[in-house]
Amino acid sequence: MKTLAIVGAGPAGLAAAWKLRDSDWESTIFEKSRGLCGRATSRTRHGARLDPGANYLKAESRVVKDLLFQKLPTDELVEIPGDIWTFDGSNTLTPGDPEQNKEPKWTYRSGISTLGKLLAEAADCSIQRETRIQKLLPSSGGWNLLSTDGALFEGFDAVLLTPPAPQSQEILQASGLATLPLFNALSCAEYHRQFTFSFGLEDAPQRPGTFHALINLDGKNPVAWISFENDKPGHIPDGVTVVGVQMQPNWSREHFEEDAAELSRIAWSHAATVLQWNDCQPQWFDSQRWKFAHPVRSADMSLIQSHESKGLFIAGDALIGKGRVNRALETGVEVAERIDATLRS
Repeated sequence: MKTLAIVGAGPAGLAAAWKLRDSDWESTIFEKSRGLCGRATSRTRHGARLDPGANYLKAESRVVKDLLFQKLPTDELVEIPGDIWTFDGSNTLTPGDPEQNKEPKWTYRSGISTLGKLLAEAADCSIQRETRIQKLLPSSGGWNLLSTDGALFEGFDAVLLTPPAPQSQEILQASGLATLPLFNALSCAEYHRQFTFSFGLEDAPQRPGTFHALINLDGKNPVAWISFENDKPGHIPDGVTVVGVQMQPNWSREHFEEDAAELSRIAWSHAATVLQWNDCQPQWFDSQRWKFAHPVRSADMSLIQSHESKGLFIAGDALIGKGRVNRALETGVEVAERIDATLRS
């Protein structure tokens, strides 16, 4: 039996552990926070279940379809009705791309974070929560890991890094591995910041269209995305409307350190204008700041794979250049297959 240290319990890390569950690899996941699945997170506020990061899943590939519908329990899995429309800097609403809207959008009754819980249960591996890995220590034929609180974890045959690329670079630099081509490969992955809000309203007006969500494509509106949590079965109590609002990266970067309560009023004003709800005020709000919301450019895969023979692997959305849960899952499954192959090579 060989041992694998997985840094990060996001979709990629959990998918890799799940894929290796029946192999000759024993996985241990190190997660810096208490929760699982990264931006595919959920929280409860005022009796409402919110998804402040990733909004839904798409099963566009065989790998993800098999995982969601065959390998993991489906009793809580639900489809989100309604299309995604677009809006521009003039707040003009337009029905979205019919081809893209054909693909179903999926979530779970208890929130999208259920995916992480199901993957962790199915992977049946050790998960060290609230453990931030500071550096990797190469040892004879393997790797040791040192956490920020001084705990040493020894004797791993391979390491899989899955955090956002800048955080993986911090670990590599602290480990004296910044000269590796792998480090430069991760520099290619650039990330947006994003400020997101959830607004709870009573007696909200009717939506100005038959959509689940609105997305801005021209970048000329401070708002990037508006969606309705009510469309997700089991999320919102009767009599309440919850609107999710994600702000544009430039707006988010400019206001990232400012007071959330004041910013919520500004964000709602912009969103209400798009929805034609200018006379409507929310009863409460919730907010989340994402420092590494999603990458806008992918890392150099050829340089990343050049270090796999030494037992150092990378997975996550840095490899795809887009913040998509389904694509992150795919990178986890794919890297697990390569890790398993090293045992037989």
